[in-house]
Amino acid sequence: MSDNGGMTSRQRVIAALNHQEPDRVPIDFGSNYNTSVNVIAYNRLKKHLGVGSPTYMRYTIPMLAAVDLDEGLEVMKLMGGDVLPLPRYFVDGVLTKDWKEWRLKDGSTAMVPGRFNPVATESGNLELVFRGVAQFRMPKNGYYFDRVYNPLAAVESSQQLEAFAAAFTAGGGTSLRDDEAEVLRGWAKKAYEETDYALLGDTYGLSLFHVGLEAFGYHKYFTMMAAEPDMVHTWMSILTQQWESFLTKYLEAVGQYIVAILIGDDYGSQRAPMISVKMFRELFKPYVARICKFVHETNPNVKVLLHSCGSVVPLIPEFIDAGIDALNPVQTTAEGMDPAVLKREFGKDIVFWGGGVRCQSTLDKGTVDDVRREVKELVEIWKPGGGYVFCPDHDIQENVSPEKIAAVYQSCQEHGRY
Repeated sequence: MSDNGGMTSRQRVIAALNHQEPDRVPIDFGSNYNTSVNVIAYNRLKKHLGVGSPTYMRYTIPMLAAVDLDEGLEVMKLMGGDVLPLPRYFVDGVLTKDWKEWRLKDGSTAMVPGRFNPVATESGNLELVFRGVAQFRMPKNGYYFDRVYNPLAAVESSQQLEAFAAAFTAGGGTSLRDDEAEVLRGWAKKAYEETDYALLGDTYGLSLFHVGLEAFGYHKYFTMMAAEPDMVHTWMSILTQQWESFLTKYLEAVGQYIVAILIGDDYGSQRAPMISVKMFRELFKPYVARICKFVHETNPNVKVLLHSCGSVVPLIPEFIDAGIDALNPVQTTAEGMDPAVLKREFGKDIVFWGGGVRCQSTLDKGTVDDVRREVKELVEIWKPGGGYVFCPDHDIQENVSPEKIAAVYQSCQEHGRY
C-alpha cells in the first residue's frame, strides 16, 4: 500500500520490474509458494506480533501460511508487503473452500480446505490420497509432504507418452475450467480495485522442466534426456501446447490485473545446474521461449517470473535470451551465486526477486543481529538501479524464531529506501 505518501505498492513493484528505482525496495511477503512462511513458524510470528486472527494454509503440501487470507492483512502490513497472490482455486488436489480447522503438530491450528483429508498410517506418516493412490507423504515428525507417486513412470514409448500425457495434462493443473476462470477473474478484479497491492499470478504448477521430474521420476527423466531426447521433445510439445491453452483462458480472465505470472522450475542443485547449458538449449529453451513470447504478446504488461532454486549462473544468460523477466529465489548460498557478481553481470537484463537473506545459514543459525546485518548488506547490493524485489532466498522454515522473521522485513524497510 502507499508508504507515507510515497508510491503505492503496485507502482513500486511495477517500477522495479521495469528496472526503475522506486521510493523503496518492494517487499514480497508470501505472494507465492516460494516466498512464504511455514505455517507453524507463522503462528508463532503472529503471537509475537499480537495478531489473533486465524491462520489459513492454502498450500498444504509444503505447509505454508496463506498470509493474504489474514483478516485485515495485519501481518503483511507490519512486514511491509507489496505483493498479493492470485492463487489457483484448485490447489494440491482440492478446491480452496469450505475451510475447516486442522491441528498442527505443535498444537496450534490452521484453517485448511474442507477436502484436505490426510490419511494417517500405522507408522505415523500422513498420506494424501487421490483417485485411490497415495501421492504425497509426510513422514512422522516431518515438515511437509513429499511426492511418492510418479504418474508417468510406466511410459516406455512416444506412442504411450502421447496417450498417457494427454490424459495426465487434461485432468491436471494444466487445464483451466470455465468456473475456475470466473472465480479467478472475480478475485483479481476485487484485489485490483479495492487495494493498491501488486498482484502476482501464482499459477502453482506452471512448469516446463520440473514437472517432468515429478511426472516420470527423477532417474527416468534424466535418463530420457540423455538417451531419448525425441521422447522428451514429444512430452515438451504436449506440455507446452497445454500450457498455451491454459494461458489463453487465464490471461483473458486476469491479465489486465496482474503484474507477472510465475513459472515454477528448479534447474539448479546446490553446486551446479542439474543439466548442461547444451541440454537446456536443445530440450527446454525453445519451449520456455515459446511460453514467454506467448505471455508477452498476449499481455505486454505482464512479466514472466521464473522460480529456480540452486546454482543457475551458467543458465541465467539463457533465461534472459528466452524472455524470462525476473528470477526467484536467488539462492545465494548455492555455488557461484554471489550477489555482487549477479547484480553486476545480469542486473540490467533480469530482475532479481529474492536473495534478501540466506535461509540455509543466517536465518537458520544466526542471531537477530546477524539477520539484520545481512539484510542490510544484501539490500545495498541489490537495490541500485531498481530491478529488485526483496524476499528471503526461499520459504522460511518451521524452526525460525519470530524475532528473526520480523527482523528480516523490518531491516529491509529500514535500509531499502532510495
